[in-house]
Amino acid sequence: MVALGVRIRDSHLAITEMRDLTKLAEHKGYDSVWLPESMGREALNELTALVLAGERIRVGTGIVPVFARLPTIAAAAAATAATLAPGRVILGIGIGHQTALEGGHGVGFSRPLQHVREFATIARHLLREGRVSYSGEMYTIQQYQLDALPPQPVPVFIAALRPQMLRLAGAVADGVLMNWAPLDYIPQALDYIRQGAEAAGRSVSDIQVASYLRTCVTDAPETVEQATRQQLARYNSMVYYQRYFASIGFAAEAETMAQAWQRGDREAAVRAVTQPMMRAVTIYGTAAECRQRLQAYRDAGLHLPIIAPFPIGEPIQETFARTIEGCA
Repeated sequence: MVALGVRIRDSHLAITEMRDLTKLAEHKGYDSVWLPESMGREALNELTALVLAGERIRVGTGIVPVFARLPTIAAAAAATAATLAPGRVILGIGIGHQTALEGGHGVGFSRPLQHVREFATIARHLLREGRVSYSGEMYTIQQYQLDALPPQPVPVFIAALRPQMLRLAGAVADGVLMNWAPLDYIPQALDYIRQGAEAAGRSVSDIQVASYLRTCVTDAPETVEQATRQQLARYNSMVYYQRYFASIGFAAEAETMAQAWQRGDREAAVRAVTQPMMRAVTIYGTAAECRQRLQAYRDAGLHLPIIAPFPIGEPIQETFARTIEGCA
């Protein structure tokens, strides 16, 4: 079985449809299903529902934001799910999007690296030892204890793109979850992770590296390209992604999109996405072409490519099912 995951999330996918897609992915031999947390959806409850839909496939949060959770409660929720499905639960955490957290949850957003460091340290210790006491800059915990340890360890993944967070993930996490990663960035990202692991006295071989890869099996590439431009323009409206896209070789596009958003010109932001940028961070075409691109990521050192189907104007279930089947 070739290592492959699938990201299952869209506002038009009900939990029952997500469950059916999880069953399809398991039938096709996928390693794992991953759930982002979006506005109005709660990823850990969904994780429990999906992990019960399968018998073998792993299910991970990808991700829950550290500013909208307590590390103790997130670990307890993951432990509960893992009791029902030993060895099949992954707790993925990250900083999330500042505007969504401040505007949607009413929580502050500060010192993201330190928050992630302490959250991961507390959750990982709790999921391994069953109890934790901790004194840090963000959290002080006299004592917290799980009712019972999960039958098997629950790995903690950190969402990371840029050097500081990648090094941090290498230092304190069991895995790394990247996003919008071009093929030529994988070796550099792996080196940042190695640096963090070695500085912490860890072996990089103990850390699994995964990445969301926007993927669509299609015979209508023009439709996919327009949808990709819209997604990239939307992500570039966030400062973090502006800086990330600039850092991976698309500074001109990122700046042009940023200026368009400042003017409130969404269409101009979409037009600013160039063909090279789009093709660098999106996989689309025939099933064979998509499988070839995914293999290139594995050859570059990525342990777990995670396909991330996205809306292209047809019923979303069709897009997901065709892409899951075609990439297997």
